[in-house]
Amino acid sequence: MKKIICIGECSLNVVLATDGRPMGSMPGGRVVNAASILGRDKFNVVMASEASSDPVGDILAAYLSGSGVDISSLDRFTEGRTPLNVFTMAEGDMAPSALTRYEDYPEDCFDIVWPRVDEGDIVLFGGYYAIDRRMRQRLVRFLEHAVERKAVLVYLPGFLPQQEPRITRVMPAILENLEMAHVVVARNVDLSLIFGVDNTDTCYHNHIDFYCRSLISVDVSCGSISYYAGKEMSSTNIPASTCRTLLWNSGAVAGIVAVMAERSLGPADFESPTQELREAIIGAAALSANKAADAIKHPWQLI
Repeated sequence: MKKIICIGECSLNVVLATDGRPMGSMPGGRVVNAASILGRDKFNVVMASEASSDPVGDILAAYLSGSGVDISSLDRFTEGRTPLNVFTMAEGDMAPSALTRYEDYPEDCFDIVWPRVDEGDIVLFGGYYAIDRRMRQRLVRFLEHAVERKAVLVYLPGFLPQQEPRITRVMPAILENLEMAHVVVARNVDLSLIFGVDNTDTCYHNHIDFYCRSLISVDVSCGSISYYAGKEMSSTNIPASTCRTLLWNSGAVAGIVAVMAERSLGPADFESPTQELREAIIGAAALSANKAADAIKHPWQLI
């Protein structure tokens, strides 16, 4: 079975009620949670990331390995702390409205032993981790190597404004990632933040198609998952209320990657994907996303 190499930040989300009472916690980030979902579905998944050797890092490492994910490429640094995202609920809201982020990375970090890349492997990468200057050079060398080895690169653009308030600082890295990627999977809120365009169709044709032909968009506002490829577009409707639940987006990403792995797709398959392939991918994304959301009994279930 082809490998799925996941590159993204390991962090822990903690949610506080309005009175400060902890409501729950779970691993943060679409990449980490997608890796866990794919691992539980018996795919060959490797997590390439880092976490401190602190208790929070132990929780995340156990979460991944317990899901069947290979963590031999997870760097456990000894100086610094694993990132913690503290969400605070507002009165009457069903979703957190405020975020405070705590992180303490050492200067010498991202000392990852990269996994071997073979033709047809899938490299899933994204978030701020894919544009952070502290590890950018090492990451780019690996991505370039993966392209040469004819792996399929799937890019998830996005980051928290708390991590980088000025888009101009990271836009060159985002564009470089788009150029290397064979498939881009993006939420409409991320596209709006990065390109300042609310309409996904306009954003694809004006900003993404030049770099990457395949864009899979998860649009919460319209309740849809759409696959853009040149002048072609396929779409499926999703319940807007469902796609706001935790793990829904990670489930969608896992469904997309699962189809790629099961069909042994290569980079060329995403230059001009057939309608059958586009519909199969977005259908699997919606199914996997709903399954992931249904698996959580409480929106902020303790891990």
